[in-house]
Amino acid sequence: MADQVLFLEPLKTLHETRSDEEFVRAFVVEIPAKLTSKALSIVKPIIPSGGKHPSFSHLRRLCTLPHLPLDLTWRRDYDARGLQTIFLLLPNTVVPWEDIQATLTPHIDVEGLPRCFDAVVPRFAPLSAEQAALWTERYWPSIFNPAAQVVQDAPPLHQLRRVRTALEVPMADRYMRLAFLAAAESHEAGHGRSVGAVVVDPDTGAVVAVAGDARWWSEDPKIHKSLMANHCEGRPEYHAVMRAIAMVANKELRRRIKAGSHNRFLATCSETPSGQALTSIEARYEDDDKVLRDLTAGLGNITLADDDALPDKQSGSRTEGYLCSGLDLYLTHEPCVCCAMAMIHSRFRACVFGRKMPRSGGLSAEAGDKLLGYGLFWRRELNWRVMTFQHTRAAALERGERIDTGIFHA
Repeated sequence: MADQVLFLEPLKTLHETRSDEEFVRAFVVEIPAKLTSKALSIVKPIIPSGGKHPSFSHLRRLCTLPHLPLDLTWRRDYDARGLQTIFLLLPNTVVPWEDIQATLTPHIDVEGLPRCFDAVVPRFAPLSAEQAALWTERYWPSIFNPAAQVVQDAPPLHQLRRVRTALEVPMADRYMRLAFLAAAESHEAGHGRSVGAVVVDPDTGAVVAVAGDARWWSEDPKIHKSLMANHCEGRPEYHAVMRAIAMVANKELRRRIKAGSHNRFLATCSETPSGQALTSIEARYEDDDKVLRDLTAGLGNITLADDDALPDKQSGSRTEGYLCSGLDLYLTHEPCVCCAMAMIHSRFRACVFGRKMPRSGGLSAEAGDKLLGYGLFWRRELNWRVMTFQHTRAAALERGERIDTGIFHA
């Protein structure tokens, strides 16, 4: 039996694309040993964390003298003066030493303490136990935690393999074909760029929503004509990803109203305009009572004659929490930064896209000339992460559709 050909390439995370070690300056604060249990809580209110500030979670925050690296320049000439002390590691970022000293001094009754030394330490966690041992010897006692490492900086390998195996099925090609059809139909109608998005429930395999780009669309013919003539690149709420998310929300709103759970909000509830179906392929997956069943007509260079070849649709919500939680997203193009963040905030499980967008895509982590390198799909600063793959044979699925290949925000 021949081995299965893998066609989904996992994107590398920001952490995985780091080619060089990055170091930052730090304060090494000598304090009485009796403050060991209280030191971190004392300075915590004045030490910034998160974002651009290093967390140092991979470094020992408190160390005794015998555990300090001999390579520390001040270590060779250090005089303990007979004191029982311990060394506290703090980031040397925006808080000056004077503020740290002023915070610690009221808790110390030993003359000459606290006193400060300098150190240069690795900013990010080690990638292996061997690297942690090397850093411990050269810079500062370091910790390699495989579990924390994977969760914060890259998808857990067993989860990545499980999701990849679940996605690498023949239906994946059909979902991508559907995205290409939606993209081409929307562009043919003059609504926007040739970009498409498909939302899928992995538990059932059913399609929840299909959207094409509609950044040029307007109910006002004059505005529509102007946006299309000028190739307007704004209006991110009408990008394919944002429209697909809005369609999921609109579908759920209709379901709740029909079920009677939102009757008291009828006067104030309204559907998101960008989530309205504009093409027949979008309407096919909008709702049972709004389905355009005749998909046999030719639409420019697009023919949707084989309705049976299209994936099944799903009406109604799976959960009462985040509406897109656990769903998968199939895209013709790597989304822009705005759409990438919308995908993350919507709690999608996985994303599969076809074409990388080096100058505008928000998911790829590779940095370099004219590359954004944000890697938004898996960053420790964000409160959700989405397993993301590039469909390496997506180009072969286009079958003549004129998919946008230029530089723009998808």
